[in-house]
Amino acid sequence: MTPKALALALTAASLLAIGACSPPPKQAEVPDVQAESGVDMAPDEHAGAADPSATAPSDPEEMRTKCCEECKAGLAKDRTGAPPDTIPCADYTDTLSPWCLEHFRANPLMASKCQ
Repeated sequence: MTPKALALALTAASLLAIGACSPPPKQAEVPDVQAESGVDMAPDEHAGAADPSATAPSDPEEMRTKCCEECKAGLAKDRTGAPPDTIPCADYTDTLSPWCLEHFRANPLMASKCQ
């Protein structure tokens, strides 16, 4: 054999030996998504507690008064030019709180009734 062929055969044999004798590659551990630990977990004392200032009034008339104020604010910002008796208060989603939005979806009311 020529020296070049001998060197090439020796290099190939050593690479095969290194590959055959090395341990198999290790897989990364997959984090358990069901485990209740980690930095993304919220503290227990505030988990699920509603903000007391964001509660809705329980009296229907008080709710209507509060939500009509928000509807009036939406009507003041309205630039469509449509008459208020054709616009439902539930359309002003940008000015209504979630409580009032649900109130107006359950009890449809036109913006002209809140003026």
